[in-house]
Amino acid sequence: SLPRSSPSYDCTRIVCMLALASTSFVGFAPLSAPASRSGAVRARPAVAGLLDGVKDAFGGGDKPLVAADRVTPFDRWLGLDKDLEAELNDGVDQDVTYVDPSDASNYVSLSLVKPMGIAFVENEGGCGGVFVDEVLNSGSAASASPVLARGDQLVAVGSTLVLGWEFDATLDAIKASDDSATKLVLFRGPTSFLYGPTKASEEWYQENLL
Repeated sequence: SLPRSSPSYDCTRIVCMLALASTSFVGFAPLSAPASRSGAVRARPAVAGLLDGVKDAFGGGDKPLVAADRVTPFDRWLGLDKDLEAELNDGVDQDVTYVDPSDASNYVSLSLVKPMGIAFVENEGGCGGVFVDEVLNSGSAASASPVLARGDQLVAVGSTLVLGWEFDATLDAIKASDDSATKLVLFRGPTSFLYGPTKASEEWYQENLL
């Protein structure tokens, strides 16, 4: 049997509930693996779950889904809503501080010559984009300032916004840069803020970072 917290279990539970309610089922597309690429080691690290109530909790406006928003009408119809809300809330990290993606101070910018020596990994969860997995000793990033950190999210290459791009397209943008040093802009915070309801607009990036 599948653990209650697994994605497969959630999909199976939804299908069963739809059948009980005599509702037609359209179907769910399977998750696809990130695009393959050469010259880099693909890693599939666990990514922190989406965080609930972040912006309101820290003085912002819009907020991500909370546990109650994730409980379906079928859950409530079957009387499962209270148990499911408690289960979802158990997985929320209440100690994470909100990092505003519309605050330029939460980004780092640096210009690097090639080879940069950065191992990028594609984000999981369907949001796209890549993050820094490792800074190698053999590239210019090892001695750069500011120092890159594991988990930094790549936002722009030169004047090109690569937010949400697939791995191969992002790598091509870096390769295509013919400047003596390529400018990289990275967000230092979780993907749930960078790509979630609190994300900054493309216009904000153009005006403030590019």
